[in-house]
Amino acid sequence: MNHSKLNILKHSWGLYISTVSTWDAIDNENLKKNEFRKYFIFPWISLCVLIVCVFDSIYAVDKPLETGVLNGIISGISLLGGYFLSNKICFWYLRKNHETIQSAVICEKVVGYSFTTVFLLDIVTTILPSLFFLQILNVYIAFMVWEGCRAIFKLNEEDRGNLVLVFTVVIIFIPVIISKLIQFLVPNA
Repeated sequence: MNHSKLNILKHSWGLYISTVSTWDAIDNENLKKNEFRKYFIFPWISLCVLIVCVFDSIYAVDKPLETGVLNGIISGISLLGGYFLSNKICFWYLRKNHETIQSAVICEKVVGYSFTTVFLLDIVTTILPSLFFLQILNVYIAFMVWEGCRAIFKLNEEDRGNLVLVFTVVIIFIPVIISKLIQFLVPNA
């Protein structure tokens, strides 16, 4: 197994167990943009889509295969679109308000690793829909972004406030908005 793959699996777990030290380790990595997407974002999205397809098929009352596939497609589009749109919005905000930070790659690191909470909650609430109330744990994204801004952007506490707020709101709500929009536009979704 590739060293990068091992680190990314370790980082996914570490962001919940020891967030501060994991962000410091992430900062020391030299992953290219495409490597990050290939070894972190795309596997997470693929896993989410697979789980949505399987479990929505199992839980469907009528037309299980169609329901699972349709919900998997909607999940994939909302997660992929949510990730890329969140990344663009956050980088635009970062460029506008922090001229010293002009790297799309490091912005993508913060957004991407902070998306781990979205991925995990999507998986858990798909497998156990009765735990829908766990969506409140999305607020943990704020702490992840806070520590990411410290480790990756090297910002002090005073400069992190608005950045954390914008990044957190964007990361939480963009995938939800895309999903709701698709469900509105697609009948019987």
